[in-house]
Amino acid sequence: MASTFARRLLHLAPIIGALVLLLADARPAQAVMCFQDLDTCYYRAALADGYWGMWIMGLDCELTFVDCTRRAIIGR
Repeated sequence: MASTFARRLLHLAPIIGALVLLLADARPAQAVMCFQDLDTCYYRAALADGYWGMWIMGLDCELTFVDCTRRAIIGR
């Protein structure tokens, strides 16, 4: 009975080790500012004159958001 428990524990050891490493290296979310900037940018885009102006400004907002999020996650 004890050897069965030990074998199961040995099978779970790599998974537990990986979880410990992931949680130990976890950082708080730093992309909150990106979402606030996106909200402000969408607001400015909504005030633009004409459909195409809004569309282009909205697309620029999304590209800026992706870049900001990438920089917040990767750090470059």
